[in-house]
Amino acid sequence: MMRLNSKTIKQKCLEKGWSLYRLALESGVDPTHLYRIMSGKRGAGASTIYKLSVALGCSPLEIIYNDDD
Repeated sequence: MMRLNSKTIKQKCLEKGWSLYRLALESGVDPTHLYRIMSGKRGAGASTIYKLSVALGCSPLEIIYNDDD
């Protein structure tokens, strides 16, 4: 499981005019699961990261947290 960069995800949602709930719907990720990931209570698996990145129109690497963030 990997941590996601919630700041980047929120910024990309803002650019699209989406809420996190809309992102969940567009990506097919359960909203409760997405909120837990965004709050840091859960990590995200590869399939979830892929679904979110496709919905956001970005590379999966853009939304994965790294120490440089």
